Amino acid sequence: MKQLVSLEICAKKCFNTLYMNQKNLKTVAIIGRPNVGKSTLFNRLVGRRIAIETPVAGTTRDRLYGEVLWRRQKFNLVDVAGIEEKPADSMAKSTQEGVESAIDNADLILFIVDWNDKDNQIDKNIARRLRKTPDKVLLVVNKADNSNRQKDIKEFERLGNFKMTAISSISGRSSGDLLDIVIQKLRKVPAVAKNTKTGKIDIHLAIIGRPNVGKSTLLNTIIGAKRAIVSNIPGTTRDIVNVEFMHKGKKLLISDTAGIRRPGKIQKDTIESFSVLRSHQALKDCDVAVLVIDAEEGLVALDANILGKAKEWGKGIVLAVNKIDLIQGDKESYIAKTLNILQEQLNFVPWLPAVFISAENNENINFLLNQVAEVSNNRQTVISEKDLDAILQFAKKGNPQLDGIVSLSQDKAKPPVFKAKVKGRNTPHFTQIRYLENKIRDAVPMSGSPIFIDLVK
Repeated sequence: MKQLVSLEICAKKCFNTLYMNQKNLKTVAIIGRPNVGKSTLFNRLVGRRIAIETPVAGTTRDRLYGEVLWRRQKFNLVDVAGIEEKPADSMAKSTQEGVESAIDNADLILFIVDWNDKDNQIDKNIARRLRKTPDKVLLVVNKADNSNRQKDIKEFERLGNFKMTAISSISGRSSGDLLDIVIQKLRKVPAVAKNTKTGKIDIHLAIIGRPNVGKSTLLNTIIGAKRAIVSNIPGTTRDIVNVEFMHKGKKLLISDTAGIRRPGKIQKDTIESFSVLRSHQALKDCDVAVLVIDAEEGLVALDANILGKAKEWGKGIVLAVNKIDLIQGDKESYIAKTLNILQEQLNFVPWLPAVFISAENNENINFLLNQVAEVSNNRQTVISEKDLDAILQFAKKGNPQLDGIVSLSQDKAKPPVFKAKVKGRNTPHFTQIRYLENKIRDAVPMSGSPIFIDLVK
């Protein structure tokens, strides 16, 4: 497994300053206590199911972002965790800090309350916090499922001098009226400076792996901000958290995903089951996947299964061995030993690059991002027919069983797919196809990118 062995191991701490790309769209944040319908409204306005909706209070923990287009005007919509009276633990406290950040940075706040609960103490406390900036607050009375309920919202005036409207997020009743008000309010917010950069995403990166291996810590370290909630409780991240940032002139969209466990350990139709489905979808949608594993635990069968899926779906892959700061003793000896073990475990992806990192201490994070950029480029490799013919002839000399292939051409890239034209019945065995793949990689190294060879008559 030459690519793993030949990797440069960066001992020096390095962190490249990354800048969040601002789309210059105004931001609307949805806030309120748990289980008042914030995520349902978020999905309704965005037009697709991004936030997970369940009757379980506290389902949303991370801030979720989406774009809304209404009457030819776009804005960013943020769904935040439910505001609690007294956070019960460190994770809940971190969640509430994220809520405060969303409130401070939003251009407009949709304060959601429940029509069925007109005298809630948490609502009163939230309102007290928002009275400092009443002009940027729109009080939205949710679960007003009929015209009588929509008229009967005067009791909520006690919460403060906010503009009010009534809706039903689950049925969509009056959601258009709500958007009209949102647009009117946003037009009064001063415009931000124009951004001359393109809106094109160069690399869509997904951070994947089992629970509690440091995926969210890695995201926060990359962007230099507490965007994802970090906790030592497995399963903290439930929804996909998407962030845009720049690295060496490339715009990356990074998706932090929920931890993936073995299917047998996940109950059907639970929050976790939906989270894992979305993690798999993020893997399908990305260009490059960073599989994070715990340095102390090593690679397990589930990790290999995830890698197999990424390869099958044609994704660029980088293995990030995290938490090397916790390794006791000689790190170089540990790394050498680990690489030998990985050679045996990853014989089905011998082209996979591995980077040893500490997301907690910013160690080798810049090198990891450089590897992601390199893998993305490798995944777009195009080889000329002249070069492919030379590779094929060289491979035939080393393996006469490939004589049945009369030509080799490239069908497409992202990932590279080649067509091997076969004459007669001399169809090569898959071991010969693997041999040909190795010869292609010897001539044109494509570290981190799967390639496919299709046999055609």
